[in-house]
Amino acid sequence: MLKGLDDFLNDATDRGHVVGTWGFHSNIDFTRMRAEETNVWFFEQIFNFLRAFFGMVLPDSLELITYNASQRFERKGLDQMTFLDDFMLLLKKVKEPLWTARLNLNVIGFLRTAHEPDKPVRLQIQEPTSFIVWGGPDETGFQNFSIGYNLFSTTNLTGEHMALWSMNQPLLEKALRKWEDQTGRMIEVVDSNAGLPMQQYGFQQPKQQPSYR
Repeated sequence: MLKGLDDFLNDATDRGHVVGTWGFHSNIDFTRMRAEETNVWFFEQIFNFLRAFFGMVLPDSLELITYNASQRFERKGLDQMTFLDDFMLLLKKVKEPLWTARLNLNVIGFLRTAHEPDKPVRLQIQEPTSFIVWGGPDETGFQNFSIGYNLFSTTNLTGEHMALWSMNQPLLEKALRKWEDQTGRMIEVVDSNAGLPMQQYGFQQPKQQPSYR
């Protein structure tokens, strides 16, 4: 079980994932909240995130862990159209305050091929991407979004598909800024597990661009 951002980054490294992450502290006093109120707060954070990142990510799987890891709930093969309704129904079954909510995501991003570099294609891509919220009676709350670096690097992904930083980075920046607007919080933690070229709202441009000719 991941207890914080450091655990998450170490886990990503163990899995061979190279990721960048952005997050902020929520500064919530959970000791004044009932279990139901705490769990509604978790729902609101995921709602705010999905609203900000609409069109860039799709829910894939969900993991909920209650305080002190007393219970664990998992849902896979999520449907974007019904996810929030299904999530609310699941929360009604959770009687203990949540500790961690992890939403694993697929990315909708741009790729191009060596054969037609001037015709980018936008695809749903399975990259190590997630949104995690931590909270609970002995915490003040922290949430972070992380995404794999493949779409923003200059390396080949699979076969002839290549990343397209110039089109993917503006989408990421727009979503991160919307996330701040949606939550009223400023991103205060920018980190990676591999010394990536990071910035406040995404990845910096790679120093070397791929050659197509």
